[in-house]
Amino acid sequence: MKKLFTATLVTLAFAGTATADEIYIDNGANYGGNANTAAGDNTTGWKEELKLVYKSNSIVKDVDGDQTISVGDTITSQGGFVGTNAINENFVTAMTPGQTFGGPSNNGYEADWLLSFRFSDLMGTFNGSDFIYSSGTIDWILFDASEGYTGAALGNEVHLFSTTVTGHTSVPGNQQFTGTVGNFGLGMVNGIPVGDMFNIKYGSSSLTLGEYEATTGLPVRFTIDQNTQSPNVTGYNAATQEFTLEGGHNAALQFQVPEPTTLAILGLGLLGFAGASRRKS
Repeated sequence: MKKLFTATLVTLAFAGTATADEIYIDNGANYGGNANTAAGDNTTGWKEELKLVYKSNSIVKDVDGDQTISVGDTITSQGGFVGTNAINENFVTAMTPGQTFGGPSNNGYEADWLLSFRFSDLMGTFNGSDFIYSSGTIDWILFDASEGYTGAALGNEVHLFSTTVTGHTSVPGNQQFTGTVGNFGLGMVNGIPVGDMFNIKYGSSSLTLGEYEATTGLPVRFTIDQNTQSPNVTGYNAATQEFTLEGGHNAALQFQVPEPTTLAILGLGLLGFAGASRRKS
């Protein structure tokens, strides 16, 4: 009975990691907005997700050479603010809830700072109805007034963090990417370490994304839930057996961490498992 109870605790601990957690962004400067902030005038309010739009360009390898996209064909995609893609079609369009009617402050978002992202190595395979991605990295970047941002002129970009794709599910018109957050940026913006700008709710308090990983030994997880236009096949190269595709997307980015109680349950479960193993040996 004790072994069964221990296994149940471990299962519950892992099952509790999928809920979205609120975040706020600390810019180190008061760019305006309203008084509904998370941790003072230099921060946004608590936000549930980031809304984004982007364009993508992909190369599909026609593995069997039948000149149709079929099961087993592989895809490599790039997108976001990369190459010749325009910033106004590849950026975070909003943070929700918005600050309208007293909602959580945006602290001058888009007027004084902007978030964007890029990727060049998302890779997957066609399963007969859609491409299922299994790997790749999305880099998230900041353009800020302290780095020369004036709206029309982006100024210098600041690397914030990377999200590594480890899972992907798809239904018609909707895709969901999941994975981990890491590779936090270095340097300072308005006196704030770049790695401390994004903060996530953790129990009754909050931690920066980097602090969470350092404190718990676990990475912050993310989900990108997106709607996708049907990609346009723009060409086929018979010599290389490759299709080229273009697509447009709108999506929402959320972050998830296990709650402190979940981690405590996990710890108890693992301790119990270790004790049972020692007694058995």
